[in-house]
Amino acid sequence: PEGLSEMKGLQLLQLQSNRITKMPTIPRLNDNIYGQSTFVTDCGVPSNFDKAFECDNCTMCCNADDDCYPQEETQVQKLGMKGYKEFGVILFACFIALCCMVALLLYMTARRKNISNSLTSEM
Repeated sequence: PEGLSEMKGLQLLQLQSNRITKMPTIPRLNDNIYGQSTFVTDCGVPSNFDKAFECDNCTMCCNADDDCYPQEETQVQKLGMKGYKEFGVILFACFIALCCMVALLLYMTARRKNISNSLTSEM
């Protein structure tokens, strides 16, 4: 739909379930009145299209199953990570590092015990 970007008083735009394949550039709409339902399109996954529709200014995305979800940062993204894959890798690396520290601590404790046992047995 051409001319949408020229509509200055536009407050609500819901374009879900209509299979629009190209979205004109539309500035971010004020979501103070309608909240997350201000600008809704078919940008969700799974998509009805070969490539998922991209919409940077949408407040909500709907998918091929007619499920809609708000376009918000996840908790992982708020921590500065790109997504859950990166979070999982970092979490796994921290777990491995913790296991190595526990193993080192157990080794040092056992070695100290062996040294003290050998000293007491010599006396």
